[in-house]
Amino acid sequence: MSHQILIAALLWAVALWRAPALHHSPKQRSLEICFLSLAAAMTFEVPAVSWRIDALTGIISITYLAKHILGVVSAAALLDFITVVVRPEGWHQRARRIIAATCILLMCLTFALAPAQSREPDDILIAHRPSPWTLLHVGIFILYIGVAMVFTTILFATAARNSQDRWVRAGHALLALGGALGFLYTLQRLLQHVRAAVGTVTVADIQQADALATDLKIASIMAIVLGSSLSPVSVAATEWRERRALRHLEPLWLGLTQAVPSVRLDHAIPHRRTRLRLHRRLVEISDATLVLRTYLPAEVQRRAYEMAEQAGYPPAARPAVAEAAWLKTATLIVPGHRPRKGDHPQPGGDGLSPSEELRWVRQVSAAYERSPAVSAFATAEAATMRHENRKQTA
Repeated sequence: MSHQILIAALLWAVALWRAPALHHSPKQRSLEICFLSLAAAMTFEVPAVSWRIDALTGIISITYLAKHILGVVSAAALLDFITVVVRPEGWHQRARRIIAATCILLMCLTFALAPAQSREPDDILIAHRPSPWTLLHVGIFILYIGVAMVFTTILFATAARNSQDRWVRAGHALLALGGALGFLYTLQRLLQHVRAAVGTVTVADIQQADALATDLKIASIMAIVLGSSLSPVSVAATEWRERRALRHLEPLWLGLTQAVPSVRLDHAIPHRRTRLRLHRRLVEISDATLVLRTYLPAEVQRRAYEMAEQAGYPPAARPAVAEAAWLKTATLIVPGHRPRKGDHPQPGGDGLSPSEELRWVRQVSAAYERSPAVSAFATAEAATMRHENRKQTA
């Protein structure tokens, strides 16, 4: 299988994966257009495809023109994408589109003026001197791609330097690398065609230059594909972590909200909005904790901590185990009891950052669900408090 087929298949896979982006923001739409254009251009490089299209249209090397037009469209779309990322207020958008359209028009004109047998300089340099119209056609293409890759490299490097998210920063750095490799590709192609124009190129030079150009083009495309994929992968990884956190909080959330159902909010959240559902779950756990603590004296928290120490938990885990123990105790005594006066247990999640709070609540939930020592402590404390309550009411 040729490298053209492999690269085209990869690009079509990425384009189809990102196809829903056509309905999203202009930024994502530009990137999708970039990949669709690249995929089609690489498809036209497959010999069987180009031969078939030439035969169907009756125009020699029409795919040569098509892949250059698609290359300009792809580079222009990539510039649109990075411009929105780096300069959302806009950056010479009208001028950029006029330049791209002018290059496409000039390429079509020079292609039409070139002799049919001289439209592909890569194939005829060995036997013929290429047509000036053909060299001008390729020169326009190379010049546009080269300038576009320079700006792409600079803008993506700027975006990578200013990004706070490590995944996004790595993605932009790879995209900047892809732009730099793309510029090297155009520079190498430009030198090759200058030599062809002055007649100093040899068969060995052509073969070596073609191999190098292919390597640079593939490396540039791969860097762009990988760089553009890191941000969606980061989003997917975040989504997976949030769904996992929701599952881990389920035991604690169920236990506390069943004891204090009034803290549950009525408004339903769509299943796909994982982050909002996780935030709401944390809020409801926090509200339930504040209610349940009023049913216990502060001494229960101290005894719960001593229980965690005696059960052999490491010092770092004892506060979460103690909180799980007094919370479970409170859920057992809420029926038939009233809030107490005086001092109450102090929740350990107060004053934490969102990430620290999530980590803390997950530790509490794990102990609440799985610790036999927590269950035994809560059962014993609840029984003692019920007995004291009966004595006081007798």
